[in-house]
Amino acid sequence: MKIWPTVKLIIISSVALVALTFLTVDAPVKVEKKEINLINLPKTVELIGFENQEFNASSIIKKNTLIFVGNHESIVIADEFERMLNLPTGKLVIVSNVSDAPWFIKRWQAHTKNTKLKGEKHTPWIYDRNGAVRNFLAVPTSDALKYFIYKVNNEGIINRIYIGKVKVGTIDGKMSKEEVQKNLSLAIKEINYK
Repeated sequence: MKIWPTVKLIIISSVALVALTFLTVDAPVKVEKKEINLINLPKTVELIGFENQEFNASSIIKKNTLIFVGNHESIVIADEFERMLNLPTGKLVIVSNVSDAPWFIKRWQAHTKNTKLKGEKHTPWIYDRNGAVRNFLAVPTSDALKYFIYKVNNEGIINRIYIGKVKVGTIDGKMSKEEVQKNLSLAIKEINYK
């Protein structure tokens, strides 16, 4: 049995995958500390459930709304966050921060997962493929476990009011519903305080 051709194939495949990943990841944009105002909102956004369409961002992110930004693992708790808040449609916007992922992950794996997470709900769910919303909100990291909550006040100024973190493996169900609720109750307490 010749093992060398198999080893060669594995090495070449690994190198090709690393090269493809390296070539398709965008360089991160430097996050600046400045006031975040709706005036500077990106022009358009892509929404889960409306593939190959762009929507006017100002019709989605408006005054007096909350914005939940989730990364790879933390996005899983967005559904429970929405349920616990029980806000009217349009008062919560969910942003899936996928801009640092390679294009093939954004296109297939992450998009499919986000579509399943959103389900049939009417809450606007932004699929931030190009990072425009992330950069606008000055999200400080794309750490897979962290999530961020922003509040848009009635003057159109956006403030980050909470940073949370989920457990490793949350995407695979390693966090119980009770743990998720306990985690989110801290965020909701902060929202109600602000």
